[in-house]
Formats: sequence, structure tokens, C-alpha cells
Amino acid sequence: MGGIVYLIELSRPLGSAKHQARYYLGSCIDLKKRMEQHQSGNGAAMLRAANQQGITYQVCKSLRPATATEARRLERKLKAHKNHKSLLTKDWNRYL
Repeated sequence: MGGIVYLIELSRPLGSAKHQARYYLGSCIDLKKRMEQHQSGNGAAMLRAANQQGITYQVCKSLRPATATEARRLERKLKAHKNHKSLLTKDWNRYL
């Protein structure tokens, strides 16, 4: 079964004036189920904090590699960029 890599954009920054996050990058097999986990507070800590602060979010970009292993590998490569906003305009296929 294939996986999916996804980029979530928050409606407003999360964090302090010194360090703010606006994007979350993840991978999964079932994006609908994963989003339900995030929204219920059972997903990533960053999105749990966003929920607690009333910050909404949505998937703004995704890619479905052939396998879940490839999805996880792609997620790690993309996370190495540190600046997730830059991933909005990059062609993720070139990192496969």
C-alpha cells in the first residue's frame, strides 16, 4: 500500500515572537484518518498545540509516492530543508 507526504499550513503562526511555525510536514498511509487524528488531538504535538490555541489548518500540498517506505523517506528529505514554506513551490518528485 502506498503512502502520502503532506504539508499543512496553519491559519496563523504558532509559537513565540522568537520562534514561530506556520507549516507542518508529515507522512502517513491514510490522510483522511491522519487528519482526524490531528484534529482530535491524537496526532503531532505541534498540531495539538494549534488546536488548543484555536488555530485552524489545512493540507496545502501532498504527494503520493508508490510505497509507504518511499513516503517516509521523502518526508525525511523534505524536512531537511527546515524552511517548510519553501516546499510550497518545490517539485517534490525530484526528491524521490
